[in-house]
Amino acid sequence: MEINLINFIFFILMKKKDSKESTIKYFIIQSSGSILFLFSITINIKYYNQEFYIWAMLPPIALMLKSGMAPLHSWIPEIVKNFNYLSLLMILTMQKIIPIFILFSSWYNLLTWIAIFNIIKGSLMGLNQNSLIKLLIFSSINNNGWLIFSMLESIFMFMIFFTIYFVLNMMIIFYMKFFKIKWIIQMKSKTKFQKMYLFFSFLSLAGLPPFLGFTPKWMILFKMLNFNSLICFLLILFSLLTLYFYIKNLTPLLLNSKSNQNWYSFLLKFNMEMLFLVNFTGIFMWLFLT
Repeated sequence: MEINLINFIFFILMKKKDSKESTIKYFIIQSSGSILFLFSITINIKYYNQEFYIWAMLPPIALMLKSGMAPLHSWIPEIVKNFNYLSLLMILTMQKIIPIFILFSSWYNLLTWIAIFNIIKGSLMGLNQNSLIKLLIFSSINNNGWLIFSMLESIFMFMIFFTIYFVLNMMIIFYMKFFKIKWIIQMKSKTKFQKMYLFFSFLSLAGLPPFLGFTPKWMILFKMLNFNSLICFLLILFSLLTLYFYIKNLTPLLLNSKSNQNWYSFLLKFNMEMLFLVNFTGIFMWLFLT
């Protein structure tokens, strides 16, 4: 984890010069989480043959702090908003793998509660956001829960969910980088096709059929339905809430779109039509897996 931390700091400083303050804050938080993790592991080893101690909760808390899981997520929005686009993609995706695997290997019984809390918190916190970066951050907190549930099913399920989740985030962040936008209000000057591309990408991230993001969430719900229908109900309910704040924020943009006379040359030059069509592969993937 510490080697990963040092390497990631170079990613943060690679292209954006005004991210030094955020880098220092990120390093302090990650170092604090590492110290807490090592200290708590030492205490647990010392008292391994006695009754339950509160120290036993410290290692998973430290890992949740390092990965930005709820309820220890409050540092994420203020620090991550100053990251460059590559660092933003990495912290929303790749940086979650190590803490989740460690939690899965040693604190399996806590994962269900951590996942549910992240899904609820991520859905509620995204309701009043106008920043695309914060929408991605709170969507990431919501998807932390789905990542955990996918791992509880199988490693193969986790790999499928994580791969699709990574692709969807990459598509959205590529779009934000190309057009240099961070706020929803900046989309007003874009063409209808450009708005639809972003709109469908977020709908796919929310898991709306027949888009690509629907397939792994449907697979998780299908596997869990026979074991715990209450959790499946909560997952569907808060997925609808996530879908609501995406539609609430992005639908008004589609109602005021200027015409684009050069749309064909735009597609040929940047090949965005290929990324646009990726979202519609979900139904074929669903049919193949079923």
